[in-house]
Amino acid sequence: MGLRAYAAYIKVTLKLTLRDRVVLFFNYLMPLLFFIGFGEGLGAGTSLGSMSQTVSMVLMFGVLGTGFFGGGIRATMDREAGILRRFKVAPISPAPLLVASLVTGWAVFFPSVFFFVGLARWRYGWDQPLNLGSLLLVVSVGVLAFRSMGLIIASVVNSMQESQIIAQLLYMPMLLLSGATVPLQILPEWIQRLSQFLPATHLYLGTQGILVRGETAWDNRTAIGAMLLAMAAGLLVSIKLFRWEKDEKVKPAAKLWLAGVLAPFLLMGAWQYYDRENDRKLRILERQSRRSQTWLIRDVRIFTGDGAVIERGGVLIRRSRIERVYDGATPDPKEVRAQLLEAGGRTLLPALIDSGAAVIRPDGKGPAPGIEAMFSGYLYCGVGALHVMRDPLGVADRLRRQVDEGEMLGPEILPGGPAPSFSLAAAQAASGDLAVLRHGLAQQFFPAAYLQGLAAAAQARTKAPQALPAAVAKLREMWQGGRLPPPSGAAAGWLQLHGPALVHELELWVSAGIPAREVLLAATAGAAARAGAGGRLGRVRPGLEATLLVVDGDPLEDIRALGRIHSVFVRGERVPRSELAGENKNSK
Repeated sequence: MGLRAYAAYIKVTLKLTLRDRVVLFFNYLMPLLFFIGFGEGLGAGTSLGSMSQTVSMVLMFGVLGTGFFGGGIRATMDREAGILRRFKVAPISPAPLLVASLVTGWAVFFPSVFFFVGLARWRYGWDQPLNLGSLLLVVSVGVLAFRSMGLIIASVVNSMQESQIIAQLLYMPMLLLSGATVPLQILPEWIQRLSQFLPATHLYLGTQGILVRGETAWDNRTAIGAMLLAMAAGLLVSIKLFRWEKDEKVKPAAKLWLAGVLAPFLLMGAWQYYDRENDRKLRILERQSRRSQTWLIRDVRIFTGDGAVIERGGVLIRRSRIERVYDGATPDPKEVRAQLLEAGGRTLLPALIDSGAAVIRPDGKGPAPGIEAMFSGYLYCGVGALHVMRDPLGVADRLRRQVDEGEMLGPEILPGGPAPSFSLAAAQAASGDLAVLRHGLAQQFFPAAYLQGLAAAAQARTKAPQALPAAVAKLREMWQGGRLPPPSGAAAGWLQLHGPALVHELELWVSAGIPAREVLLAATAGAAARAGAGGRLGRVRPGLEATLLVVDGDPLEDIRALGRIHSVFVRGERVPRSELAGENKNSK
């Protein structure tokens, strides 16, 4: 049969489909309602990540709907209504009818991609850089693949009731467990493993990767290949099992053909269960989505890191960077499409930098244990970057890549730092004063049993009563000579109080007579410059990374304000401090 038959039937089917208001409702109106509802509910106007999630979700609604309902149930309805019987007397085979169904489904759905992308840009100011060609290709392959699955449903059922049941049994799990509507990260781990076997999960991750990470179709070639195989298998099986009349029945065993079409995804799921690459991708997508939130911090005192102080101003964060610093009045958050953080007279300053942290074991034979807990402690205490000691094992480089990409939540890793050589906190502990264990941040973050264990261990150590006075004298001598050492909480050594030790160290410096302004500069702009990151970190200036700290009070007047933390931002992401503390207390 020539191409004319295919073209003619596609044309006729397309005309009939466009006259069907139900098709237009499920392809455009219903997704539009979800788009508006979820867009407003997720705060899409202030977050590129939320907007990307909303676009992916409505596209998934459309792809699954046009596949299982537009393809499967519609084909069953045509057979039940006797429409297909009329074609039986014509010189036509099943192939043109089925190909026309695939092409028609794609042609009707395809414009909706432009529609929703355009709506996101117009309604919410979504200016995310978009690899449109790759998005169109991935979505197009998804439409054809799920449309072919719908045709399989029509081929293996004997009634409309069966068609609706099977369509719903496939539609709902794929919609709910793919990540499109319910974040996979909040589901039990066994459900996350199960989701790797669903075709919709791979389509969702493909669209999200393109929208959030700027991936290409080639980056998602495995998922595209699996969907193409499913499409080809579905089309061939549909041709083989095609029936013109409703009185023609198939055996129940024919439903196993549907499992055969899903075989590529079963193989992919088995591989992902072992490889865990999709798990890694999900973590990265979630992190980059959080980093894309736009924030307006208003009514705040700003310590810029350049020595200047703005007594009342604001900071606009967009795409993980500081977009603007306001001296005085700030705009309405709706004008700049931002989530408002009302600071109420608090102080904003660059996040602290620990100069001399270690990410390998003291014996140099492997990574330090409990890296994630260590990172959580630093973040909880407002430490946004670590200038880590030289690492011959490459552990620091690996962690840096994981943090930069978003696979792991942690402070920025700045490799190549010196070993810490000075610490008032260590000297204080050596003298027998364990004030660092009583510090508010230590009490908030670490379990009481852990702190009690450190206190008990300290009792067995030899006391050096003169250690602290000698260290204070040395610090003052270095300050007067214009060469303050890089501040580090890691220098407290065996105490292992990552985060609180640095804040306590800075408090001790001020108690030793060092001006608070110089202490803060040493732990922010000075530390960043020493690590070669002064062009990105350590100051509050447009264009720099939004790695910031908001505290109650004014640390220039009372350095202990550094322990009264309101918010921490790392690369524009507001750190969930209460979650980090809860996880750490429950893990010890």
